Amino acid sequence: MKLLRLATTLNPTSAPYNQFSLGFRSSIEQTYCSLFQNDLSIEHDIKVFHGDGSILKMIRILRKLISSQHYDVIHIHSGVMGVILFLAIFPLRISILKKTIFTLHNSWNIIKTRNQILNLIVMLGVKKICTCGKSSQASIPKIINFFIGSKINSVVNGFDHLRIDDVEKNKIGTGHFKKDSSLKILCVGALNNTKNQSALIEVLKEIKINAEVIFLGDGINKKTLIKAAKEIDPCTKIIFKGRISRNLTIEHMLEADVSISLSKGEGLPIAVLESMYAGCFQILSIIPPHKEIAPPSSRCIFVDASKNEDIASSLHFVEKNIEVIRAEKESSRIYTMNSFNLDNMLKEYMKVYLSLLNPSDSS
Repeated sequence: MKLLRLATTLNPTSAPYNQFSLGFRSSIEQTYCSLFQNDLSIEHDIKVFHGDGSILKMIRILRKLISSQHYDVIHIHSGVMGVILFLAIFPLRISILKKTIFTLHNSWNIIKTRNQILNLIVMLGVKKICTCGKSSQASIPKIINFFIGSKINSVVNGFDHLRIDDVEKNKIGTGHFKKDSSLKILCVGALNNTKNQSALIEVLKEIKINAEVIFLGDGINKKTLIKAAKEIDPCTKIIFKGRISRNLTIEHMLEADVSISLSKGEGLPIAVLESMYAGCFQILSIIPPHKEIAPPSSRCIFVDASKNEDIASSLHFVEKNIEVIRAEKESSRIYTMNSFNLDNMLKEYMKVYLSLLNPSDSS
């Protein structure tokens, strides 16, 4: 099978690359196209083409690829790349849409209006649609679902446990947290309003806990968050490390005691799944994607991210019960392995791919 994968970016946090391309690297011949220039070296047998942000250049790249190659499936991972594909194949190769699939990687309500419009255009045009879980599917407005509902498959996100095992096996001796930190807390995600790191910072300004908190990610709120963090009591050490490689992120997860996500919206967050498998206790906001993951009650506290007292209470709980939390890491690993194995996700996507190759066999 030859597959053309279309995504906006190719970077250390790109799900289309980390979950899909790497997951299928030994079973599907893949070509990965991104609108923006890559900032990640590709070490696997995956053909890569990228633009420089120019839509016209990307149209030319896609036209050349599609005219010279026979792709069995085209998998679109963003609305903008889907529209660029439509422009590239119009009008002479419009029949290619019969072999297209689009993945909605987020919940509809947290997508910007412009991207909602682009996503809608693409969802109306493609043959198949997959959402990254039931909560993502449920977030699609009813009026839109009326027109596209028959195309949708809900496929729960999976994570690559073998990658985490490999990082753990080959992890260098140098720690990312200080050895004497009594509580190691990790926050992974873009520094923006949706990810809502400000809620945690505001609570840490009000309470005293002996902890080290590391933020991984970059974004528009970075300067504001760093400034606010300076008002936190010195007994809580705050570190902003920016965006780092996925393997380094996993190393942090393997060291951390607690992973916190107070996000206002998600798709089905891979970082939560990875940190659970790495053994982290979870403090999660009460949103449908987090509830869909449903970690064991002994390994998670759900909080109302709009209530400082909820967040503060959860932090005091983990500080008080840190020894038990560290002793029960394995239960998080077992749960995620059973429920969110990447192989399960890839099997479901392979079924969708094959249904495009053999429409008569499609259910």
